Amino acid sequence: MDYQEYKEDFLNTLRADSVHSGTDTEDEFLNHTLDLLMDFNELDSPEMTGMGDKKGKGGRLMRADGYCFDETDHSLILLISDFQDSREPDKLTRTRVDELYWRLYYFLDEVCNGNISTYFDDSDDVLKISDYIRRRMNAQHDDPQLVLKVKFYILTNKELDTRLLSTNLLETTISNTRGKKKKAKTTKKIKKENFNGKPLEIALWYPERFFEMENSNNNEPIVIDVAEDYGCNGIPCIKGNIGDNLDYEAYIAIIPGKLLADIYIEHGSRVLEGNVRAFLGTGGSKSVNSGIRRTINTDPTKFFTYNNGIATTASDVETNFVDGQLYITKIVDLQIINGGQTTASLAEAVLKKTNTDLKGIYVPMKLTVIDDRESEDENGIRFYDAMVQSIAKFANSQNKVTAADLFSNDPFHIQMEQMSKRYLAPPGQSAVPTGWYYERSRKKYKQEQIKLSKDSQKRFQSKFPKSQVITKEQLAMYITTVFSLRPDIVSKGKNWTMKAFGTEISEIYKKNKEAFNEFYFKKCICAAIIYRTVDSYLETHKDSARKPTGFWYKTGGYKLNIVPYSIAKIISSIPEGLSLDWTQIWNKQAISPSFMREIEIVTKMTNDFICDSNGVIVTEYCKKLSTWEEFRDKIGYSPSADFLSELISTAEVKEYEHDAKSDKKDDNNLKNIMAIINRGADYWQNLVRIAQNNRISVSYQELTAIKQLIDMSVTGKLPITSSGKVPSKVTKAVQLALALEDKLKTEGLLSK
Repeated sequence: MDYQEYKEDFLNTLRADSVHSGTDTEDEFLNHTLDLLMDFNELDSPEMTGMGDKKGKGGRLMRADGYCFDETDHSLILLISDFQDSREPDKLTRTRVDELYWRLYYFLDEVCNGNISTYFDDSDDVLKISDYIRRRMNAQHDDPQLVLKVKFYILTNKELDTRLLSTNLLETTISNTRGKKKKAKTTKKIKKENFNGKPLEIALWYPERFFEMENSNNNEPIVIDVAEDYGCNGIPCIKGNIGDNLDYEAYIAIIPGKLLADIYIEHGSRVLEGNVRAFLGTGGSKSVNSGIRRTINTDPTKFFTYNNGIATTASDVETNFVDGQLYITKIVDLQIINGGQTTASLAEAVLKKTNTDLKGIYVPMKLTVIDDRESEDENGIRFYDAMVQSIAKFANSQNKVTAADLFSNDPFHIQMEQMSKRYLAPPGQSAVPTGWYYERSRKKYKQEQIKLSKDSQKRFQSKFPKSQVITKEQLAMYITTVFSLRPDIVSKGKNWTMKAFGTEISEIYKKNKEAFNEFYFKKCICAAIIYRTVDSYLETHKDSARKPTGFWYKTGGYKLNIVPYSIAKIISSIPEGLSLDWTQIWNKQAISPSFMREIEIVTKMTNDFICDSNGVIVTEYCKKLSTWEEFRDKIGYSPSADFLSELISTAEVKEYEHDAKSDKKDDNNLKNIMAIINRGADYWQNLVRIAQNNRISVSYQELTAIKQLIDMSVTGKLPITSSGKVPSKVTKAVQLALALEDKLKTEGLLSK
């Protein structure tokens, strides 16, 4: 799809969604672009205000269509839409940008320095939002919720006027050290004055930028010109001569603390994309961050000695020799893999003015340049992602990085992806079985179809309908709601949910891999069906100005909170000893009419409860565990007899789980045996030889196990019982052989 086709499809989708939902195309534009920006990791759980243009003090027009906070760099983000429902909309001019800027600025000024309540009814949620923003903007110096930076996002379907393009604020090409040219994404930032002493900037999101992001495997790369952007000669470094024909280049550098802080202040959490952890804050005297802060403010010249430094990656760098010293002068796609706390603490010292110049502070920096961002292994894991994960795992950092921090390459994800292609759902509304496609990495569903012919593409989409694609973020939301019964976590947004889910599921997977089997996968799909059914119920019945239905749920309501709270309430109210009939939901690919009636009752009940939030913003109220506990325990509700009659015993579910786990264990054993046989007799004979030559102890049991494997490799006979299982003595032999293999790898005698 080229750019013109993209724009046409974009507008057609907005118009179709507008007709379907009974909303304005501008509302759909805002919904759609916010979803995209969340996909790009530019925003985390933005909320809409629904305020429209409003006259404030002196007749000033003010407006903010949405807001959110970026906790990694302590910034407030205000959003405004500039949409024109036309196939050839006007250009976005500098004059129009200024108009939108001042609407946002006047709104924030009225919130923080004026009397916003003068211009809105007491019941208007804008006042709750304003109070929340004001409290965070004016928080105490040591409050982790204090906003240190303000960003204005202008979202438009207009192309940029050429006079905007000629302001020398775009970087379109960069030459790397190997003589190639790499195109950087078109990024537009217009720096404005500070607001109440806090840095303020505008970011423009327009059609070409959306198109580039949607058609890239990576997020928009950051291009840092050290001299032009920050007035430095460069970052002094040493290039590591660590071998030829490697897949990366290595540099050891010493980066000035002020430069590192300025990069973070400019780009925020985007330089932490390889490190999914949110900055943990500096609160608490015993925290690591508190120690970093103390060194910055009281003993800056010792920072280099005390700090472990940062581990970073880039896709390209430019270097230059000055008086015999090598300097890094330009970096493309800088990512901090370890050392996010160090970086954020330095930036915070500048923004809070506790140490504005960071004089005498230098930070050790290890930079790995990996320009291959496309190559994948047999599991669909990019070489780059694997490198990043290994760097994060082994780098010496202030806080250990867990498997959940880099969850997209977790074995759980790979397993779910494989099962999604293996276990097809019974025909529901379609005539043939279909698959629920698990999209382990962003846009994988689309990428799988790129090289297919039109006929093959049609068959692929028939087998895996677009409506049955599940992203890892969605799965986290479904499981956290339906299995964990924690709607408060889901209400915090996809990133928070993903982090909580990733931490839990990775630990469970390590201890009990066989639990992630066919029955588990089908339960996950049932959770998706339940969640999407409730969401669709609200969306299709909602009342709007264009499509008045008289239904209690209105356009702009709290659907993202109502859906998880309602589901969790129903399931938590199921009597002990009973369970949903997962097999029935899977077979029907739908919930029952009686379940649907419970949803109709409880969604209204949920809405009434959360809207009575005692003056707190509803979306913030729903994020509290105490809110969920009160709703769960104190709001009366009993499921109907019809619904209860369809439930099955938990003992029956446990029997299903036990059988599926046993089958999975047998399947894993068979795979291990096959993998070992395929290595061949020579491999295992050589393994013993390497161990003996290097005086690595090999026990009698290990030698016996290796001999068994060699015999199987030579004869090709699989030791399978009549029931299709692997005998336990063979499984034991496999474990011993693999333990010896792992021992040699740890000693560096075998490649990993």
